[in-house]
Amino acid sequence: MFENINFIKADMPFVKEYDREKSPCVIFKKKFEVENIDNIKSSKVFVCGLGYGYYYINGRKITQDLFTAPVSDYNKTLWYNSYDAAEFLHSGQNIFTVICGNGFYNESLNTPWNFNHAVWRDNPKFILKLEINGETILVSDNTWKCTAETPVVFNQLRSGEHFDSRLYNPNFNQINFDDSRWDYAIADSTPPKGVFRECLCEPIRECAEYKTINIIQTGPMKYVFDIGQNVSGYIRLKVNQNNGNSGDLLAIRYAETVNADYSLQMNGMIDGYFYPDSEFMTDKFICNGEEFIWSPMFTYHGFRYIEIDGIKNPDSDTVSGIFVHQDIKAISDFECSDDTLNKLFKAGRMATYSNLFYMPTDCPTREKLGWANDAQASAEQMLMNFDIVNLFKKWHRDILDAMREDGSMPGIIPTGGWGYEWGNGPVSEGILFEIPYRIYLHTGDKSLLIDSLPYFERYFEFLESRKEPDGLIDYGLDDWSPPEPTKVPRKFINLVFLAKFLRIAIGAAAFAGNKDLCEKYENEHNKAVKLFFDNYVNADGTCKINEQTAVAMAVHIEGVFGKPIKEQLKKLVEERDFHHNCGMVGLPHLYAALNACGLAEYAYKIITAKGYPSYTRWLDCGATTLWETWQPGNSKNHHMYSCFMAWIMKTLVGIVIIINPGYEEVEIKPEFISALNFCRGHIDTPKGRISVEWKRRSDNTVTLKVNIPEHTNAVCFGNILKSGENIILL
Repeated sequence: MFENINFIKADMPFVKEYDREKSPCVIFKKKFEVENIDNIKSSKVFVCGLGYGYYYINGRKITQDLFTAPVSDYNKTLWYNSYDAAEFLHSGQNIFTVICGNGFYNESLNTPWNFNHAVWRDNPKFILKLEINGETILVSDNTWKCTAETPVVFNQLRSGEHFDSRLYNPNFNQINFDDSRWDYAIADSTPPKGVFRECLCEPIRECAEYKTINIIQTGPMKYVFDIGQNVSGYIRLKVNQNNGNSGDLLAIRYAETVNADYSLQMNGMIDGYFYPDSEFMTDKFICNGEEFIWSPMFTYHGFRYIEIDGIKNPDSDTVSGIFVHQDIKAISDFECSDDTLNKLFKAGRMATYSNLFYMPTDCPTREKLGWANDAQASAEQMLMNFDIVNLFKKWHRDILDAMREDGSMPGIIPTGGWGYEWGNGPVSEGILFEIPYRIYLHTGDKSLLIDSLPYFERYFEFLESRKEPDGLIDYGLDDWSPPEPTKVPRKFINLVFLAKFLRIAIGAAAFAGNKDLCEKYENEHNKAVKLFFDNYVNADGTCKINEQTAVAMAVHIEGVFGKPIKEQLKKLVEERDFHHNCGMVGLPHLYAALNACGLAEYAYKIITAKGYPSYTRWLDCGATTLWETWQPGNSKNHHMYSCFMAWIMKTLVGIVIIINPGYEEVEIKPEFISALNFCRGHIDTPKGRISVEWKRRSDNTVTLKVNIPEHTNAVCFGNILKSGENIILL
């Protein structure tokens, strides 16, 4: 794609350490000729900006995409984008402008995750090719001019952006702008070594705007703006001469929650370890004394509240919050007679959207990292509720890139090198199996499973090297972030995951037609199951580890099922007064195991429980997204506990894939929970929309209405359903 073309960058010193005075963005520009636009049949521009690039032709932005190129292991994959360019060109002289900021590629912040020590770190740069009718007419080279004297005087993705509007010239990207004092760019002599791959997933965009619903003055020229919803994104600031004089500095800080006096709560996200030498979620804007509308280009935050220090006379139009995330559509909907469930489903959707940034991130606040353990816990609901296949396919490439030659994997993906010694283990590394398996179930596409087989093999060899003398594996995360310290050993959890991974690998080998590998994994799976029974199953069929997580996970091991373990699980829930005692590993297994044991009512009671620990406690504290922990503090916008959304769709709405994947064959089997009077929901599947609605009548019987698309075979309580509307009286 970019043969014999160079990345280019500004000829300026590389600043290794964090310095808030030396992280500007860089503007590049180049004039070029187009003979006659009437002869243009097609025109494409191919671009890769590291860390993030924005592109203009003749002063017009060629795309509304944000935060490209996506973060990756830049020595493995360089994600590029392509755009149609014809509408932006005109006959004669044209000008191409590129603005580059730091992103993860040049993070200088001293954080625990060590992106500042990544081997590929360098000043921002880009590579570009413009084609007209298939002929290359413009490339990135050292004839481009550039300057680091820009209004964006500082930008760090996980800290903030500083913008001096006095330095802004609206004609900077026009052909007649005087760039005589600009320098020439230089060809990059040490480019990253990654393979260029086109990023085909949906882009990040501005997807919604939340207006200010309340303004609270907290000091002289200091105000807090409440937009009413926790989101990922940034401010839209509209200032004029009434809000500040030329040179006035507005310090803009973001927070998810506030104290009683409306001071910002940081929820322990910076104390003691985070950004020891930098500001956290802080943008700065210097007024020019005139009307100006501004949003940052190279950072985003997680927030509901925006504090601005230094502003005068704000009103409800001064500030709004822009919801920024991967621009994918929701493919499901849900509503029932329990408003708690309705609020939770919406909060789960908002938390998921808030963490879609070319990877499923953990939070939009302190980290913005692709924590694999979070994603393994949420992958099922994401595929049921969002058109996320393309994004998952893109991220799966990053996952494969993250595996070392010895088969080891990090806890965060992509990584700058951190995460192979902590935060990993099967609880995280299982994402290698989870994504291709879930995509297969939801679409019928086997290709990722087959393509991943060599990586499965390498990973199993690595796990073999980590086995203890007893044959068990004891490293990595355990049942992360439970309501109280977990009593479930890592060896137990890792063994259950190993059995699951082997089952997936058996299917992948079968799809690939590799009988030898299939037989090998079947033998290994049988060994894992025997090891599980020998170590963790009592003679009466109960689990030796009498904890919710352990018993629920045991139900997922082949052969561990029956009345004794059902009664064990039932008792564990009842003893907790229908509250969970699981972390992010155990909770999805708990809901599924309760369903398998015929105890869906118990799962419903856990999800809607009051008190500690519970989802409703979050709602009672004003949550509009899901939290990271059941305890106070930490992030208020995580998706890792969103597994209840899959339970809702499979249990209350009752849409379950059976036998054949891709919704070719489904069972409609809603649980008519006694506390509910009605429920409705749908999933837009590859075959079309499946919708279910049920209502309880006065005599406690139920009317069930089901719509089935063509080419989907469906059965419902013994009835074979036809395509179109089906009404069943129960």
